[in-house]
Amino acid sequence: MSVTISVVIPAYNAARWLQAAVESVLAQSLQAIEIVVVDDGSTDDIAELCRTFGSRVRYVRRENGGLSAARNTGVAHTSGDWLLFLDADDVLVPGALEALARTAESTVAGVVYGFVLQRREVPNETKLHGMPYAVGEPPHPAKAHFWWTAIPTAGAALIRRSLNETVGGFDENFRQVEDAEYWLRRGVTAPFAHCDALVLDKSFSPGSLGKNTMGSIWYRLQLQRKFLQWCALKQIDTSFLGVRASDLSDHALKRVHFERAWGILDQVLDQARSMDARTFWYWRSVATARALRFCGVKMDAGYPVVFSKWKSLSTV
Repeated sequence: MSVTISVVIPAYNAARWLQAAVESVLAQSLQAIEIVVVDDGSTDDIAELCRTFGSRVRYVRRENGGLSAARNTGVAHTSGDWLLFLDADDVLVPGALEALARTAESTVAGVVYGFVLQRREVPNETKLHGMPYAVGEPPHPAKAHFWWTAIPTAGAALIRRSLNETVGGFDENFRQVEDAEYWLRRGVTAPFAHCDALVLDKSFSPGSLGKNTMGSIWYRLQLQRKFLQWCALKQIDTSFLGVRASDLSDHALKRVHFERAWGILDQVLDQARSMDARTFWYWRSVATARALRFCGVKMDAGYPVVFSKWKSLSTV
């Protein structure tokens, strides 16, 4: 098979899970040409664990900069034509790389992804994700990732190195839903293809970013605003989305109410004001904020406004 795959595993204090992740890559029927573990400033014994794998694993350490920064660092130490970003607490299922590579070899797509088995704390919450909703030519893959994330984690996908270089790596300003932001830019640039196979077993460990509801709401709004600006700069028509500024703030405010994520209510309201979005959900949220403030509820979680910071980065 002519497909060459590099696997990048970012790790932050993840020694307890990392061995299983690395072993799941080493056990693949189609071997990755390299496995790069990026230690994102950990304080546990990740370095010692990586040494037990000898030359089969390349260990890179950097100052803590977050998941996106660790992934970007890892790419610089790889050479494969295709990239796979595996989280340290996830495992590839047997035959995953071979199944993904078989699809990659037969397509001109820039992204190839498969099914993900997502496990929560309660066994009956296990679900199958990664349905082929994002398959197709641009801009369909982007549309499939604007309101939610069709590819739930980067570990379920192969990305062409050339596409990563052309569109840019992960935006290091995003500390959550960075995958969705990454897929959006690719989704208006290259086709996506689906591998009809289960490729990843994903468990949500304690402290997983995916369980941070407030962060998910906040950064989703930020990535949506960034994407619209990024497309405008690139002269990419976003009429396929059919969205107005008020749709973005309304979506976030509805989620705040549904999830009772009051800690970011004031910040989302500030975003709505900056977009001049005065809708029913805006005024309802203003009333809710007044009531919560009267009860002493803190509604400013201190999340950073990052949607426009990408403009200073030439690679994003």
